[in-house]
Amino acid sequence: MAEFLTASSGTWLTRRAVHHLDHQEDEAGDSNLTIEPFEASDPVVERICESLGVAPEQVSGGARFWWESNLMEGRQNDDNAAILLNVADTQNCRKGFLLRDKGYIEKQPVISTYAFADDGIVTITTRYDTNVGVERCWFVTESVRIRVSSVQFLDGVSMTTYCTEFRCPSDSQLEELSAKARQRFPVTTQPLMTTN
Repeated sequence: MAEFLTASSGTWLTRRAVHHLDHQEDEAGDSNLTIEPFEASDPVVERICESLGVAPEQVSGGARFWWESNLMEGRQNDDNAAILLNVADTQNCRKGFLLRDKGYIEKQPVISTYAFADDGIVTITTRYDTNVGVERCWFVTESVRIRVSSVQFLDGVSMTTYCTEFRCPSDSQLEELSAKARQRFPVTTQPLMTTN
């Protein structure tokens, strides 16, 4: 999970399609997802562990998540944010628990389980009071991720979501690309042709 979070670091453009099975309604939209991994020494670890009754020394790191409909620099909204902590299985590093300060479905502290398959797909299962959320995520390339999820109540699945995510270049990466382009294709000023 630590490697997965590091590979997910940065800002992503999320193209999302949602299907509500209970009233046969679809919706689609774009949003931005920003992921910032952190080490186990981060001060937030103790607070979240205390709220969920977990020993902080079990945590090996985590990440902060922000999602916004329109990304505005310096305007991340903590109402659209979550923090998760990684507690890896000591016997099998492909499995473990994610401690979240708030869940995606119900806004309360929650513990999820995760497991990586041989092909690199991670399955995250979160059990809430009245429903179960299952999310699968994998990388197609370093800059493209896929996420699919479902929400299941006692009477069956009520919602499914499919997301394709594209990594957004950082400002420094854009500057670097721009500098390379200027070197390859220098701009020369030509005198304007005039006619009499």
